[in-house]
Amino acid sequence: MVKSKNTVSKNTKKMTRGNARDAIAASVERLYNKSAPLLLGEALLLGIIALFMAFKPLAVLTTLMFVLGCGLILFGLYRAIAGFVVARPYGGGWVDVIFGLANVVLGVLFLVYPAGSMIALLYVFLVLFLFKALRALIFAINMARARFGHWVFDLIVALALCALAIALLFWPMAGAVAVVYWLAITMLFYAAADVYMFIELRQLKKAVDD
Repeated sequence: MVKSKNTVSKNTKKMTRGNARDAIAASVERLYNKSAPLLLGEALLLGIIALFMAFKPLAVLTTLMFVLGCGLILFGLYRAIAGFVVARPYGGGWVDVIFGLANVVLGVLFLVYPAGSMIALLYVFLVLFLFKALRALIFAINMARARFGHWVFDLIVALALCALAIALLFWPMAGAVAVVYWLAITMLFYAAADVYMFIELRQLKKAVDD
């Protein structure tokens, strides 16, 4: 009688373990079926975009200007129409109308003159970057006078930022192309991470099936 009870208990434990293993295998199978195509598709898409950006950086910048121009036109039309609708019954909203029309004009300029608009936009960002670098340099000089904190490191970084900002003012397109290459490298890393996750998931599925 005792032996039969022990046998039943062992069989129950084996069935429980088998059911748990089947449930885990089913979960892994479901995860693999859902995630594997997405991982491979995303890796392929990111890889193609990264290669296109690496070999055609100027075309990518022109496309970005086109997209930005379309976005400015749509946003400007929305603000202008919304401001006009508000202005008619209540007398306000003309600031939104003017702001919207200005965005429309900028969007048209971005579409008609993508190269010139891109350079102008780059100079705006570079001037802001130079202003930020000069503020960092002033802060580092004050830290150096007080001999407080890591003033040597702060001073070196601030000088490097100022030198980079001044160099980019003379060669703005080089900075824009460098940003495109940096984005391409980042996308390649993401694509490689997707492939790695797919390989790990496939190995997990194979281990569970075995």
